[in-house]
Amino acid sequence: MKPNIQFAEYFEIKSKDFDFFDIPLLKDKKAFICPFLIANNRDVKLVDEVYNRITQFLTKLNRNYVMMGDRINGLDFLSHLHEANEYHLGYSGSNKGKAVSDFRAATIYDALQNNKFAIQGMSITNEAHNVLLLVKGIGQDIMSDILANVCRDIFANYTKQICDKYSIDTYPFKIEYFDSSTNNWQTKDCLLPMFNGKKIILLPKKQVSGGRAYHSLYNWFVSANYIARDLLNFKLKDSLESGLLHKLEDGRIRAVVKKINGAYRKPKQELIDFVLRYNESIDRFLNYSKDNYFEAS
Repeated sequence: MKPNIQFAEYFEIKSKDFDFFDIPLLKDKKAFICPFLIANNRDVKLVDEVYNRITQFLTKLNRNYVMMGDRINGLDFLSHLHEANEYHLGYSGSNKGKAVSDFRAATIYDALQNNKFAIQGMSITNEAHNVLLLVKGIGQDIMSDILANVCRDIFANYTKQICDKYSIDTYPFKIEYFDSSTNNWQTKDCLLPMFNGKKIILLPKKQVSGGRAYHSLYNWFVSANYIARDLLNFKLKDSLESGLLHKLEDGRIRAVVKKINGAYRKPKQELIDFVLRYNESIDRFLNYSKDNYFEAS
């Protein structure tokens, strides 16, 4: 068997026009479930269900545990985030995967506990894309793991539909997921495809991205659309001598975005300052990402 064989080839799917994200079966692909793509495609029923589910999960995590400083029960709540090898995504090339172990559960809880918006109960950190953007310690890999666990039943149902469509055999497996009706973790039986005795779960293409540093992209967006404007309108103290502004031959002055970004960019934990100063920037950045940052191929 080829070491790089993919799901579609192994299960002999002839069509090239499928809407699931094709995955290697003997290793992981460096790709992630992306909350920005989810937030920007809510017109699709399944995507909207995922958005609502992860928002409900984060709301409970923040309201019941982070705001209350209830670390013990918060870690217990997060301890249900297990290995998600069945998706074949992430940084592990060999599909060994990494559990969201006690250490990672602590990383998630402490990251939110140290975030100004989360501990104040502001709804901004109830949305997964904002958590990925603003909370230091929660990167693409951790957020993708959270989504994979919380929405496992949604993606399992999607996978079963794909298997029915292409006449792929399925087998009984038990899965754990965050249930929206009980607002708690539950288990259920489902039918999924299998490879080497292990279950497989597929994802829609429109929810998967490659490696992407959204905090860097947001820094550039703010530099180009807000700080540059303030410099040109003399709302900030930097002058032509700083090199952030450049005078053209016709006398017009333009902003040098690359230099502005170098001078004003903030580390992830300080991006809150931009959100507070330019309060519409975070929503505009989400809209901007829809037109400029797309799903993985």
